[in-house]
Amino acid sequence: MWDRIKPKKMYLSIFFYSCLVVSLLTLVFTLFLSQQFARSAQEEMNKSNQEKVKQVVKTSEYTLQKLRQFALRVYSDENIALWMSMEKNNYSPLTLNKAAISVREFMNSEPFISGMYLINFNLDQIYTSESSIYTTNDFYDPEILDYIKNQKTPYLQYFNHEVKGGTFLALIVPAAGPNQNYQGFVAILFSKPLLNEYMLQISDEDQNKLYIEGKNKEFILGNTDPMLANALMKTDKPGTEKQGWEWNYGNVTWAIQSERLPIEGWDVYYMAPISLWQEKVNQMRFEIIGSSILLLVALLLFLFWQSYRSLKPISDLAYQMKKKLGKEHSIIQGTNDKSEMAWIHSGFHSLMERIEQLDLSIKSSQSLVKEDYLRQWILNPNSSKRIEEFMKSQTSILRTGWFRIAVIRLESYGRFEEQYDFASRKLLRFAMGNIVAEVLMNHAYAAETVDFGSDHIVALISAPAAEDDLPQIKSALEQVRLQIKQWIKLEVNAAVSSVLDVEENLQILYPQLYELTLMTFINNEDKVFTYEDMERYEPGKDSDLDEGLLKQVIHSVQLKNEKALEGYLDQLTLHMQELSYEECKLQLTHIVYSIMKSFKNYSTFQGLKSVHAFLEQFGTLWEVKQWLYREMLSIMDQQRKKHTSGRKEEVAAEMIEYVRNHLHNPMLSVDDVAAHVSMSVNYARQIFKDHFHCSLSDYIATQRIEFAAKLLTTTDWTVADITEQSGFQTKSTFFSAFKRATGMTPNQYRMEKNKEEA
Repeated sequence: MWDRIKPKKMYLSIFFYSCLVVSLLTLVFTLFLSQQFARSAQEEMNKSNQEKVKQVVKTSEYTLQKLRQFALRVYSDENIALWMSMEKNNYSPLTLNKAAISVREFMNSEPFISGMYLINFNLDQIYTSESSIYTTNDFYDPEILDYIKNQKTPYLQYFNHEVKGGTFLALIVPAAGPNQNYQGFVAILFSKPLLNEYMLQISDEDQNKLYIEGKNKEFILGNTDPMLANALMKTDKPGTEKQGWEWNYGNVTWAIQSERLPIEGWDVYYMAPISLWQEKVNQMRFEIIGSSILLLVALLLFLFWQSYRSLKPISDLAYQMKKKLGKEHSIIQGTNDKSEMAWIHSGFHSLMERIEQLDLSIKSSQSLVKEDYLRQWILNPNSSKRIEEFMKSQTSILRTGWFRIAVIRLESYGRFEEQYDFASRKLLRFAMGNIVAEVLMNHAYAAETVDFGSDHIVALISAPAAEDDLPQIKSALEQVRLQIKQWIKLEVNAAVSSVLDVEENLQILYPQLYELTLMTFINNEDKVFTYEDMERYEPGKDSDLDEGLLKQVIHSVQLKNEKALEGYLDQLTLHMQELSYEECKLQLTHIVYSIMKSFKNYSTFQGLKSVHAFLEQFGTLWEVKQWLYREMLSIMDQQRKKHTSGRKEEVAAEMIEYVRNHLHNPMLSVDDVAAHVSMSVNYARQIFKDHFHCSLSDYIATQRIEFAAKLLTTTDWTVADITEQSGFQTKSTFFSAFKRATGMTPNQYRMEKNKEEA
């Protein structure tokens, strides 16, 4: 069902999924933001209420203490004190008059006072602030007289007092404890509404409530209604050390902050209805949600516009691909993915296939032609003038006329060949060439690299006319070795020539440099070799070793003839028994060196870093011969493994690459190809014919003709130049072979192809 309703167009599909993601993120963010706001608002309310109750406590302490001091001033007033100390025998109405005047003055100076009593038990008289005189028997407020008689604390304390239907905060001066005997007292009644308004700064209309509870859980001050006050009074409340708590009463939940008045011992409770706070929070939540919805709509519109503007062309491209390729395209048929991207991928895949086919058909591309010409120029000392001009125009190295040639050889090619297949080896040599060119460029040297299809590559390096830069070029090549080891994990040896000019015979110099890279095997020197090192060691110099017999040893290994191998080794080492130790060691070094060169594709000898050092472990010539025999048998086993079907295909492919790279060499033969893959000639011929159904010699001849035909149609070279570049020794041989293959002479073939193109 989902497949039916989901959008088919890619830009609509991406927009749809983007909408889901953005909506989900917006929803999560909105919920998170509203929760954070609610939490922050509650914390802010609690903090504000806490500050409020602390301010109330601070103000109340100050005001009550000030009123307490005021009461003491009233009691200590001279006129009032004189009247309260009078007895019946010295009573004077004038004294009472003066005391009344003082009472009126005090009443006018303090607005919190609602009433004041002067009580003289000696006279049995009570004077009130209403200017009335009563006896203790007819006084309208007998409860306060009882409080005075029954008080047990020596401290001035406020207490609740009701008289004439009103409730007041009362204070008696002095505080008559159980051991005190006073006959005169001042009772002051303070107005609770005024204390609420001015001391506590609250009113009955406030939504937030303040409740002050006495020591005996009685209501002292506050703006709570009686029912709420009674309910709170009966509630088991946490201690005042708990700063914030909630209390449910009826349908209202109150957030309560509490503090204690330390002097009075009263508990102050500041109550805020959570419903009011929740209404404000919900209103803010609605505003946040509304803003998020507007933002979401704006984002979705922007996403749709971006999808339409950026991705609709891709959908249109996919439609064109589908229309062009057809619904039954082979790549699409092979997968269940019928999406627009699948059509685009298949379209580009088809395009890349066509480009690759076109690239293969255009064999004359600059990079391939240049590498092929460089290879010819190095191997063929008699390259045509046209090739030399082409090389000078296409490579900056040869324009100055001075250059160096360097050989970079893989140290353990046998292991390298066993570890990687033919294609991988080719890619790794290509990577080596790139590293060589880049590192030399970083050292201010221009370089061109050539892959010779085996265990080494050759680099042509720009150079000044003088030899002054030899240390610098050696340092650069040392860096090349380090970089190759770091990036593609291969050990290489390198040798570099002196400064050469374009007239030098590279066909001679190139093999000499290759020989130099092999010197590490002999003397274990880990460095970049130069021509100066050539003089230190020349294989076979001043040696009467039978080179022909040595070749027979190598040939018997290629033929896998164990009996012949053992006989040749016996003959080879027989005459060494009469030589001195140093001469014998020199000839053994040459034997191992020659075998290593012949079987470089095998890993048997790759572990030997120094022949001289290795031979030190043997005590007798017989031990060396036995070791050589075992190693030769090991090479035979490796060759047998190489003859498996998978390995045969690699060998055949390596033969083809060698032929193509050396096609211009007129001396190229089946023997050279067989030597390159380390096989006997007959077995190499057999493998090639089994895979390509033609002989190796016929393939070489056919490739020469095809290469010559391509040069005839893609260049304006003379027939003589083409004869040379195709690897034909003489012009007559070329004419005969070309006419036999095509039925036309080279000139006739060129004219016929030009007519067809026209």
